[in-house]
Amino acid sequence: MLKSRLCLLFALCACPAAAQTFDDEYYPFAEYEEPRPMLVPDSALFYRAVQAAPDLYGSVSAFILPQVALQRRGQPFGAEVATADGAQVPYRCFQALRGLGAEERAEPGLAMTAEHLGGAGGVRTFGFADGMPLLPYRASVSFSGRNHLVGAKVSAVGELPHDWRFAAALDFRTGRDLYADGVFTNALTAVFRLEKHFGPNHRVALLAVVPPSVRGTRLSSVGEAFSLTGDALYNPAWGFQNGKVRNSRVRRETVPWTAVSYRGWLSANTSLSAVLSAETGSRSYSALGWYDARTPMPDNYRYLPSFALDPDTGQAWRAADPRYTQIDWDGMMAVNRLAGGHAVYALEDRVERLCNLRLDAAVSAQVSPRLTLDGGISLGREATRSFKRMRDLLGAGYVVDRDQYLVDDDTYGRLSENDLRHPGRVIGQGNRFGYDYRLVRFRAAAYLRAVYRADRFRADAAAELGAASTYRRGLMEKELFPGSRSFGRSRRMRMATYAFKASAGWAFSPRSYLGFSAAASASPPDADAMFFQPLYNNLSVERIVPEQLFAAELNYRSTGRTLEWQASAFLTASFDGMDTRRYFDDLAGLYCDLSVMGIGRLACGLEAAASLRLSYRWRLSLAASAGSYRYLRNPRVTVVSDTANSAVDTRAESYMGDCVVGGAPALTACAEVCYFGPKGWGARLSAGYAGIRHVEPMPVRRTLRMARQGGSVPEAFDAFTRQERLPDAFTADASVYKSFMIGRSRLVASLVVRNLPGSRNTVYNGYESMRVRRVTAGDAVSWWPHATRYTHSYPRTFYLSVSYSF
Repeated sequence: MLKSRLCLLFALCACPAAAQTFDDEYYPFAEYEEPRPMLVPDSALFYRAVQAAPDLYGSVSAFILPQVALQRRGQPFGAEVATADGAQVPYRCFQALRGLGAEERAEPGLAMTAEHLGGAGGVRTFGFADGMPLLPYRASVSFSGRNHLVGAKVSAVGELPHDWRFAAALDFRTGRDLYADGVFTNALTAVFRLEKHFGPNHRVALLAVVPPSVRGTRLSSVGEAFSLTGDALYNPAWGFQNGKVRNSRVRRETVPWTAVSYRGWLSANTSLSAVLSAETGSRSYSALGWYDARTPMPDNYRYLPSFALDPDTGQAWRAADPRYTQIDWDGMMAVNRLAGGHAVYALEDRVERLCNLRLDAAVSAQVSPRLTLDGGISLGREATRSFKRMRDLLGAGYVVDRDQYLVDDDTYGRLSENDLRHPGRVIGQGNRFGYDYRLVRFRAAAYLRAVYRADRFRADAAAELGAASTYRRGLMEKELFPGSRSFGRSRRMRMATYAFKASAGWAFSPRSYLGFSAAASASPPDADAMFFQPLYNNLSVERIVPEQLFAAELNYRSTGRTLEWQASAFLTASFDGMDTRRYFDDLAGLYCDLSVMGIGRLACGLEAAASLRLSYRWRLSLAASAGSYRYLRNPRVTVVSDTANSAVDTRAESYMGDCVVGGAPALTACAEVCYFGPKGWGARLSAGYAGIRHVEPMPVRRTLRMARQGGSVPEAFDAFTRQERLPDAFTADASVYKSFMIGRSRLVASLVVRNLPGSRNTVYNGYESMRVRRVTAGDAVSWWPHATRYTHSYPRTFYLSVSYSF
């Protein structure tokens, strides 16, 4: 009976079980063959568990609220620092590491580890146990209608001769989405880890993740398109070619990540760790290109009934006629055949080739039973080469490598060569064209951390000082910007960086803990935010400064036999953020480059979560948050012409003081009930709420030039300056599983159903357009912003899996 109950609890986890250590059997003579170390009692051990409790709010909300954009605590996606074997690991490797059996731990906010200070988005660590798991082999198959159709996974953990140990896993997914047309996945992720122990004090490990994938994606669209088609998952990225569905937005990625790590003891109280990680490979996404022709995108505002004012167009959209609502591949190929060889339409790949290297080394010394010092260095080089590559000429013969937007320009048409060193170059399928450049960044930092633990009191203090430099190297000389203006290396932008963190806490008992943390940091902006137009211009933004962040949080944790709960209050302020964008400025009638400087954000709020064991078989989990995530100050906007770098608007103030951060709900609430039934049965029912959500605002719309000149009437001015609020979102999910014990093996079948009510109108996220539209009524002329673009969540979906562990 006890064995079956333990198996039920073990099988409840949706993700693969983490590796565990165990003793094969009791060996009564062990104490005579090995010296027994003297046990030194440490009273602080009674309080360690409550001082480092897991992230309860994150574990509950991560499963319940994936159907809405959720920037936790107002922090941007990717603000969390994740490590595996001490090396920073990208998000796309998380699922592979879980399949490998890694032990995962997430801590929110200002948490830090011995190897990394982290930021304000928390830290996540993946580790591997020293022992062997109870069931070292696992195989599973899954069926899902979302993003892919079927999947299969296999994993194994074992020992090799000469003290080697291995772990390996494969994850394969393929098939078309059952709900969104044009969406598909073909992905194979391979991950393996080799580890060797050199005596009791030294360990070397190799960890590699190879995740090649090809994915057809869906694009956002405007509310009118969703309303006319009656399909919340309407996808304008696909169309029929010879009667078959073809997607124009396909992501292809092969970017392996590898880390070699060493960990050893220099003495009884001092350890050394070092890890060298590399991320190399290429990724691309395809997009349609059109040269001196009308856009082929079906949801362009000129093709919608609201602009055309044509009853037949409206009827065609309501009937979901693919000739109007989708890309006309056959029509584009027909136009190309009539063009006499030169392509009018083509399918292009925007390619990025990465070569990122990083070295981290750290020393940890236990100075006394209660004081530990950690210190280390970090060196990194990030290089990304970006270029455009011709994927498909759509029946045409070639494209001449010229700036197609300048061909008919009376002033700059004679300066249209994209590659001045190879003028008139004819581009065929697979050739590079358009632009070719590399962004390179070097980083170096050193840090020191002190950790003090008394019986009830704990204090951490850390400081990191560093430097970063960034430059662009143009690999094509654009005729519009000849010489060093586009070719060769740009000026090198250097800046100093720092980070300071401190925390202190008091354990009132082994079950309750109160902690306070504070942080201040300065980090460099993204490399492409430093240039007005990095595709083919070395012109950098005039004033480049690091983004500063100040944060504080207060945490309380309480654990008991039946109730565990946590509460946090947080405050984060950031200053001097930067962003750059490229767009067509309708008021100026020019293609322009825009730089936003001095972006500031303020996030403050409360988080609370609780886990209540109602009985032996029932558990209730609750989580909620309330916060304010706003833009703290009015940034400055500079707009320059893309052809001449001449000023269109210089350091214009963008009145964003009343705007909130998009994708950050002010209110969230989650509830989950779990049932651990007899004979291997179990079930889970959850519900979630996300409220007071807004679309992502665009600073250029709130400058005087745009809002005053464009908003000449009160209604238009309000449309330019008002930030749209998204409807509140409600979610409900359920899952059921059954576990079978076959000797020492385990078979688990599970079914997860998302969005039980089947709602099709839940908006995942939205963002404002930077374009404006000229509207004439008689002699009156007014300007209105283009419609907001949305992405909707999926309706009711399912995920069925069967796994066998042995």
